[in-house]
Amino acid sequence: MNLPCYSRRHFLQSAAAVGLATGLGGCWPGQGSSKEVQFLNRSLPPQLINQFQRQFPQAKELNFKAIANLQSLFDNLQTWHNAQNADTSKGLWGSGSRANQTPKAQLVTGGDLWLERVIKEKLIQPFVPDQLSQWSSLPPRWQLLGQRNDQGLPDQSGKIWAVPYRWGPTMIIYRQQPFADLGWQPTDWSDLWRPELKQRIALVDDPREAIGLTLKKLGYSYNVTNPKAVNALPSALQELATQVKFYNSKYYLQALLNKDVWLAVGWSNQIIPLLRNQSELRAVIPSSGTSLWADLWTMPAEMEAAEITYEWLNFSAQPSSLEQMATFSNALAVPYQNLEVSALSTNPLLAFSPELLERCEFLAPLDIATVNQYKQLWQTMRSA
Repeated sequence: MNLPCYSRRHFLQSAAAVGLATGLGGCWPGQGSSKEVQFLNRSLPPQLINQFQRQFPQAKELNFKAIANLQSLFDNLQTWHNAQNADTSKGLWGSGSRANQTPKAQLVTGGDLWLERVIKEKLIQPFVPDQLSQWSSLPPRWQLLGQRNDQGLPDQSGKIWAVPYRWGPTMIIYRQQPFADLGWQPTDWSDLWRPELKQRIALVDDPREAIGLTLKKLGYSYNVTNPKAVNALPSALQELATQVKFYNSKYYLQALLNKDVWLAVGWSNQIIPLLRNQSELRAVIPSSGTSLWADLWTMPAEMEAAEITYEWLNFSAQPSSLEQMATFSNALAVPYQNLEVSALSTNPLLAFSPELLERCEFLAPLDIATVNQYKQLWQTMRSA
């Protein structure tokens, strides 16, 4: 079953599609261990895994396995859940355990926007708070990414269903020469409506992003729960539609490289690697604020956590580990230990002032009525 259309970043395949990604994929094996940590490919610096394996002799119990995209990680959670149910329903004379054929991982990277769903479907289980030694040092805004009620909604008194380990912004990336010829550079969402950019823009195929940036341009939150009440929204979306040449979450950067468009909107973990080898391109975090995404650790349902699994989670939240993430990742470290936002990445393109970060938002879960409003607005915009 595919994830819903609102799921983050439809599954981070663009970098691979245009040959952009850096860092190592693959596997950091434990010594004969069946205990796995399945993480989104290139979401962890190899240096961090190596440091953990050097520091903890028992780390040989964990096999770190890179998985290509979030869809595959979600599918694994569903497979394990379905196998468990099938196995237990067969009774004593069952025909064999599919669960044994597809061993569960100890930890799996989860996307922030589908956390609600995997909680509702009981695909994951909460962590034991007492085992997370650094959780209390995480600011409430970040705790709420993983602290949810049993319906999967953010709740400060809820269980800890997920532990964030990296995050980043939605950004504008553009080719410098066309804008040098125009005599200006894009700095905020409102620039996307300039007449010079008609049919010059590529957007990710994601309604929360497209409608959200339009709401932000109009002075509203990305998480408006009654978008129909925003009178200026339909006309602003129709105007934006005339500017957009491509909607595609997989090839939007390819359109920019091919010079089919001048500007694209996408996710930092895909954009940052591209800039290393493309001096003609520049990227910016919109000054009025943007949406934020996060990758989080989740634990599959019915999994008995090994002690070393919590050691990894706590190790990842130590200052030296955060420094590794800030230095070697294409994203930002999570602000444990009251770290200043300036210390969360060494990449100047990911530099947030506290004021800018305050204007940015993680995308919140929406109820069905609100989702239907977004779908209707999206369909109307796409048919323009």
